[in-house]
Order: sequence, then structure tokens, then C-alpha cells
Amino acid sequence: MRAPGHLAMRQGLVVALVVALVLPSFAGVAAAQSQQHVGGTVVVEAGDTVGGFTAYASRVVVRGTVDGDLTAFAGRVVVEDGGEVTGRVRAFAGSVVVAGSTGGNAVAYAGHVEVAEPGRVGGSFGAVAGSVTLAGTVDEDATTVAGDVTLAPSGEVDGFLTYVGTLDDQGGSVTLGARHVSELSLLPPLSGPGGIIFALYLLAADLVAGSLFLTAFPGFADDAAETVLDHTVVGLPLALAGLVVYLVLLWVGSIYGRYLLGAGLLSFTERDGRYLALFVGVPVTAVLSLFPIVGDLVRLLLVLAGVGVVALGFRAAYESVGERRSPRPTDNA
Repeated sequence: MRAPGHLAMRQGLVVALVVALVLPSFAGVAAAQSQQHVGGTVVVEAGDTVGGFTAYASRVVVRGTVDGDLTAFAGRVVVEDGGEVTGRVRAFAGSVVVAGSTGGNAVAYAGHVEVAEPGRVGGSFGAVAGSVTLAGTVDEDATTVAGDVTLAPSGEVDGFLTYVGTLDDQGGSVTLGARHVSELSLLPPLSGPGGIIFALYLLAADLVAGSLFLTAFPGFADDAAETVLDHTVVGLPLALAGLVVYLVLLWVGSIYGRYLLGAGLLSFTERDGRYLALFVGVPVTAVLSLFPIVGDLVRLLLVLAGVGVVALGFRAAYESVGERRSPRPTDNA
């Protein structure tokens, strides 16, 4: 029997998972920079040259030269006309305006993002925002995910313009053409019998892979469900281990997440069993995925929970090996 208090712990776990996964990403970006500036307003004055830096401020303004990469977390980030960033620009802000120039790529996450005239992005440009305006020049491809995308008459993209949202083309220039994407996906959309067969294939692959995991690591599977209930903070995915390892971890975590869902549902019944939990969790997740918003939310939470217990499992194994290697104290009595 599980204590009723575990229900509240499950709800609190969701918030803990999101915070635990997001904060290390920001910390990793900051650690990669040679300088950090924290303050109300960070300004690089005209005529000044500074090295690349990370700024946490209400405003970040570049009127001079930043010789390197600029990473900014602020309410407003502006590279003014005459300002220059020789490297990349990464901005997380309420609004981002590039009226100067960048030597590398520019990526912005903001409420409003603008490449203003006569601004120039020396590499590719990417933005996730409520609205995006392209009135300057992008030397390579531009990719935007926004509610509204405006291509001004002075706007120029020397590559593809790939956008999600509504495009207001006011006569700007796009060398390789504009492409609208209704939904970003790692796989091409499938419909008809092919889509059904592919979905069934993925379902079977999850069941087979999950069965192999449960067979190979039965003790870990038993501890996984209890781990979610007994710990308020679940382990972090080691994103810096590499993209391939990270994607594999996400996939394995998603399978364990479905197993945890099945185990949770079975906890309300008289039935129990690792394989039964897996064969309950996978189909239930597949059914919930049919609902546009609820399905995405459920899959996200299951991946977070699964990755968390996998990471904690690795940590426990590491600590166990460390304890075995540590010399035991001798009794001098």
C-alpha cells in the first residue's frame, strides 16, 4: 500500500522536474563565457571594444564592439546601428533588436524580435517569438517560429526563409524562397495506411524495447516507480554528454515513463507486475497522444519522469561502485 501523501508528491514532482531540467541549460551557457555582467543596464559604449560576455540585466545595449559571442538574458537586448558583435548572438529577452551587425549566427527567444534596417546578421538567423520583423539583411537562412512574421521591403534573406506562423510579405527579398511549416517534426508527416502502419511499428518497438529493459534490469525497474514517489527531485539528463547520447536517453526515458504510468495505474487495482505495467502504460500513452494538447503534455511529463529515474539510476550505480572501491576503516581496538 502506498501512502495517500504520495499523490501530492507526484504533483509537486512535475514542477521540480521542469525547474531541474531548465536551470542547468542556462547555467551551461553562462559557464561557457569568459565574462559575466550582472546589473540593471549593461552598455558597450560607441568606440569601446570588449570581449565576449554573458549579461543578466534589465537592458543590454551594444553601441561599440563585442569581440566574441554575446549571450544576454534581459528585458530588452539591442545591438544599435554602428554596434558590432563579431561572434554569435544568443538572446533571451522581452524584445530583441539587431540594427548593427553580427559576425556569426543570431538566435533570439523573445516576445518581439527584429532585424532592423540597416542591421546585418552574418550567419543564419533563428527566432522563437510572438512577432518577428525582418527589415535588415540575413546572410544565410532565416528560421522563425512566431505568431506573425513581417518581411519588410528592405528585408533581405540570402537563403531560405522557413517560418511557422503568418507571413506578411511586404516586398522583401528571399534568395531561395519562403517555406511555411505548419508543424515542426523530426519525421515527415504520414497519412493513410502508411501512417497507421508506422504508428503500430513504433508502438511495437516501444513494447519490445521496454520488455528488454525490464528483463535486463528488473531491479532497476522495481526501484523506478518507488523512486518517483520517494524523491522530490529527480536526476538530471546529462545533455553535455553529446546529442546522440542525449536523444537515446530521451527515448529510453520515454519508455520508462510509460512504464511508470502503467505502474501508477495498476497501483489503484489489485494487479501488479513489471511487464503488465509496461503493456498498460504504452497503449494508454498512445491513446492520450491522440488529443492535441493533453497528449503532448502527458508525453512531456512522462519523458521528464523517465529521464529522471534513469539519471538517478546511473548516479546510484556510480555511488555503489565508489563505495566498493573505498577502503574500509580498520578496527584498532
